[in-house]
Parts: sequence; structure tokens; C-alpha cells
Amino acid sequence: MRAQTLIQPPVIALLLLGGVGWLVSSGGGFSARDARSTPPAGVPSSLDLWTSTPLAVGNNVTQVLETDDVTLLEYRMGDEKLPVWFAQVGGFGNRAAFHPPELCYIGSHFEVLERGPITVLVNGQSRKVMRLVIRQGPERFEAWYWFTANGRTTPNYYQQQWWLLADSMQRKPMSGTLVRISTPIEQPESARRRLLA
Repeated sequence: MRAQTLIQPPVIALLLLGGVGWLVSSGGGFSARDARSTPPAGVPSSLDLWTSTPLAVGNNVTQVLETDDVTLLEYRMGDEKLPVWFAQVGGFGNRAAFHPPELCYIGSHFEVLERGPITVLVNGQSRKVMRLVIRQGPERFEAWYWFTANGRTTPNYYQQQWWLLADSMQRKPMSGTLVRISTPIEQPESARRRLLA
């Protein structure tokens, strides 16, 4: 009798893990058509004095990210020589579409010089974002990114994944994004001002 008692908890745990795995792999029983009665809101083509130019999204990008919901834009303000690049990856029902951008940068032969969360003031509200300083050859760039999950925002990839998993277990649609903005660094303060703008 005692041996059976010791075996049962691991069996129950395996069954629970199997059930969670099925929910995650099935997207929580929802499809994109189930939850989207209207198309997702687009990214603005202009922000105050900034105007954007769409950038091409290669097939290799959509294959790696396992989603075709990818938006790449280059924003410029007036005669400002240096741009701000905007990237947004959506992954409805697909947690695999998200990963920390530094993985892509390292895979593209960039060196990560600095990484850490920072707090910025946006429209009078404090927002936490993850900050990267990266280098490729002599060029340096600053990037800020954050994740969303059904309206919640975090700079932490694992927090987003937990939220999406919890939504799936509650049979809610798994809907999230990765948003990244980046710019060249000629002077650190100027780069931060551009990203804030």
C-alpha cells in the first residue's frame, strides 16, 4: 500500500503536465478567427513630426518567428539624419513567435554590450522597458523592447510567457506582441531622446 501512495503523485503530476501541454499546443482551443471580429489596430504611419517608411519582411524572418504578423518600419523626423526603427511581432495563439531580441542580434553577429530594464516616462506614465546596447563592427545601436499579453505589458520575456500560458489554461485566447524600437548611437543622450520621441 505504501508503494502505491509514493507512485500516485508523480503520475498525477505527469497527467497535469500532459494536459497543460495539450492546452498550449492547441492554442487553448481558440483560433485567430474565434477572437478577432475586427482586424487588429494598425501601427500609425506618422507620430507627431515622425513619418514612417515600411521595410520589407523577408520569408526567412517569418519562418524563424513562425508568424507572418510582422511589421517593420523606419521612422524619420524632418531632416533628422538618424532613424528610429520599429519592429512589432504578433503571435496570436502562438507563444513560439516571441523571444528576446538579443537572440536575433547575436545570431546576426552583433555583440551585446549592455542589457537591463529601465523606466521611461511616456505620456506622464512610468513604463518599464528592456534596454540593449549592441555593436556590430564600429557601429553601436540602442534598442528598447517590451512584450504584451492580452493588454498587459512587461519587459520580461518569462513574465509574458507565463501570462500567455495562464491564459491558455483558462481557455482564453493567447494574444501578444513583441515591440522593439532601435536607433544608431552617435551620442548616447541623442539616441535616448530619439527613442523617447
